Amino acid sequence: MKKLNFRILRKFFGDQSGQSIVLVATMMATVLALAGASVETGHVYYAYQRLVDSTNAAALAGAQAMPDITEATTFVTDYSSETGEKNYSNMLSSAAIAPSFFCSSTVSSKLNISCQTPPTGEGSCTGGSTCNAVKVVQTANVNLWFGGVIGIKTFHLAATATAAMRGGTDIPYNIAVIIDTTASMASPANSKDGCGSGATQIQCAVTGLKTMLQQMDPCPLNTTCSSSGAYVDGVSLFVFPAIAAGHASDDTTCPSSNPPIVPYNFINVTPTQTSQNLNMQSLTTGANGSFAGSYEVSSWDNTYKANDSTTTLSGSDPLAVAAGGGGGSCKGLQAPGGYGTYYAQVIYAAQAALVAQQGLYPTSQNILIILSDGDATACATSANTAAGACNTKADLVALNCQTAGGTGCNATTNPPLNGTGNSTNNPNGYQSATYPSALGECGQAVQAAQAATKAGTTVYTVAMGSETSGGCTTDAKYTISAGSTYGAESWPGGAYSGQPCNAIGAMASNINTFFSDNTGGCAASGGNANFTSIAQIFQAIGDNLTAARLIPNGIT
Repeated sequence: MKKLNFRILRKFFGDQSGQSIVLVATMMATVLALAGASVETGHVYYAYQRLVDSTNAAALAGAQAMPDITEATTFVTDYSSETGEKNYSNMLSSAAIAPSFFCSSTVSSKLNISCQTPPTGEGSCTGGSTCNAVKVVQTANVNLWFGGVIGIKTFHLAATATAAMRGGTDIPYNIAVIIDTTASMASPANSKDGCGSGATQIQCAVTGLKTMLQQMDPCPLNTTCSSSGAYVDGVSLFVFPAIAAGHASDDTTCPSSNPPIVPYNFINVTPTQTSQNLNMQSLTTGANGSFAGSYEVSSWDNTYKANDSTTTLSGSDPLAVAAGGGGGSCKGLQAPGGYGTYYAQVIYAAQAALVAQQGLYPTSQNILIILSDGDATACATSANTAAGACNTKADLVALNCQTAGGTGCNATTNPPLNGTGNSTNNPNGYQSATYPSALGECGQAVQAAQAATKAGTTVYTVAMGSETSGGCTTDAKYTISAGSTYGAESWPGGAYSGQPCNAIGAMASNINTFFSDNTGGCAASGGNANFTSIAQIFQAIGDNLTAARLIPNGIT
């Protein structure tokens, strides 16, 4: 029996079949665990990158809206991971985001972006009264695919991003500024304009221009600005009505004084000519010499500051003087008045100057800023009053008719200005609102500005005391495109269809480039509605010309 048992046991212990199954099972479990861990790690890392992505976007969006802290906070939320533009709610859960707005001395010194006070009623900085940067911290949970096997269903993630407020970027700009200097601009400024008691509208406009120039970069960082140096932000100043030839210096030297002006005049107005070659008369001699003038007060200038770090304008620079930076007896740009508002021609002139300047600096970008009340009211002798035109003054002049003392007009070779005359001496034009014309004056300006936008220029408009009723009377019965056809305006209608406020808004490239002091109910939209003082508006325009950027976390 003992011998039998020994044989059985020996057979049992000597049989090794089936042991590989245990080994394979163990190895498969290990491999699967490692594979699962690898996949889970990749999943978590991918989710983390999406969190970083949205946090960076939120910081940039918030910085772009500063110094309006209320809007900046909204933008940060809008770009959060779960509910905003960077929506990863299918991957991340319980997302929470918190911005803090602070003043960074490094951003001020290295990027030349000063700490600013938020607009009244639009939030406050986190660590003080001013700020120029935002720090965004965002947290979220990522749902694990395999973690539930070991009782861990989510993994907590956190990301931080810091961004400097827009400003200080050396993007070469050609900036043409058009300021209304008609008689209405000499009237008192509204309290909403923020220019203090006793200030006139033109003084307030000059203050706004000065505010913008103070923050612009006429030359690269840490260099001395000179006309022969590197070009960054060149600015040219235009006004209307046009200044008489040789008198632009009245606005650009000390002591500054009111310059004489000339009518809005056109050379050889014939049906074959286009708006591009119907610019202001430049001759200084001959029968039309008394009509010679220019809209340009100061040509392209990049020495209005000594360097881009200072906020002080150079006292002897022509543009700086016109912008009120000359001090003492230098009043800056003034409002001579004398003629009604007609800005289509100056818009074409400014756009032509922008195109020429961009040709010299191909990497530059064109900007056009127009400040006016929006109501075009210029008169023309023999204007078509039946269509709403004014004929009490010779604000608009066709020089081919003037050469013969006003008797040189005829229906064929020397037709009168569009919108003037009658069916006998101007059968094709007396009802036409096609530029240049005494009819459809607001619409002509809208067309001129929209043509600039189409050509690549970003057009900013500022409605200063713009009306929401009773204006643009010569546009009331005629379309811009159809000439003699009765009908509605060719620009967007909205709440104030055909009114000055609507015209100024339609001149802007888009809703984000239209601003208004909202003194007569003419309000801008969106975040721009928060800026109603002229200084705030020009500050915002200057800010729009720059971009926010990410900076290292922990910067002070």
